[in-house]
Amino acid sequence: MGSRSNFPTPGLISWLAAASAVALLALSCSSAPKPPDAVFDVKNKAADYSKLADGFMADAQYESAEKYYREALQADSSVDNLAGVSVAHASLGRVYLAVNRPDDARTEFTIALEYATMAHSGPDASLATSGLGEVMYAHGEKEEALAAFESAAALAGKDAKSLAVALHDAGVAKAALGRTEEAMSDLQRASSLNQELKRWTELASNRYVMASILGTSGRLQEALAMALKALEADKNAENGRGVAQDLEALARLSYKLGQKETAWNYWRRAFDSSLSVEEPSVVRDSLVALAALADELGKPDEKARYSALLAKLDAAQAASQAGK
Repeated sequence: MGSRSNFPTPGLISWLAAASAVALLALSCSSAPKPPDAVFDVKNKAADYSKLADGFMADAQYESAEKYYREALQADSSVDNLAGVSVAHASLGRVYLAVNRPDDARTEFTIALEYATMAHSGPDASLATSGLGEVMYAHGEKEEALAAFESAAALAGKDAKSLAVALHDAGVAKAALGRTEEAMSDLQRASSLNQELKRWTELASNRYVMASILGTSGRLQEALAMALKALEADKNAENGRGVAQDLEALARLSYKLGQKETAWNYWRRAFDSSLSVEEPSVVRDSLVALAALADELGKPDEKARYSALLAKLDAAQAASQAGK
């Protein structure tokens, strides 16, 4: 590495002066390209890694998501991008929550909060705090989780993205605590923000939870309308797993409303969708419902078909468990 103490020799000084004059003349011309204020190649690379990881996360490919979030973390760490480091740790926390590693998730969210504090970034601190609240919620600490979500909402300030996350989480916690109207209010606010941001997957999640709350409250027609809106948003996002879950919700609500043929069609669509995206819980629920509903609708051939598929699924799952 060259030393900064190596000054140019006297013979070079006159050449450098002339070169500097030419450079200054070039810079004074409006047609000359202006140098960038800063270089963001590494930060852009980190953002690309994060975007790639987000895609894997949406497809439940958690191992790949973890790999690319770590690539993003390494890139942001190399240029001391504190906010990026915070986001990367929070993203890893969500991976660990998804694979049921709450202790590792807590560690990542705690580190994320520390870096967000160093970066003086309220929105990043908000996302990290929401993550810590989700760990608490997963442990059944609903009141503590709600306090964290409310703190996250305050930290978010005017940042719509992080505020929407905090409001959604607070709505879920309030619903679990029986504070239904407050929950719906928070979720409505979150959905308005996500709609403005065109964050379709998050909007669908807001609507799905609202449909669940309405259904549990016995407001079935309203729940059905909201579930249809959730399906619309998930289709906009081409979120296959969300689509499968929305169709399942629509099938259950239609059946409760006495609309058995409609429920039958939703269950068929839920089965097709969940099978395509490998969503095993919805696949099984669909087969169970279709076999039972075929009896009620007088469809013996369909009953035999779906019952046989269910038997094959159960046998395959039993074999898989035995092999572990």
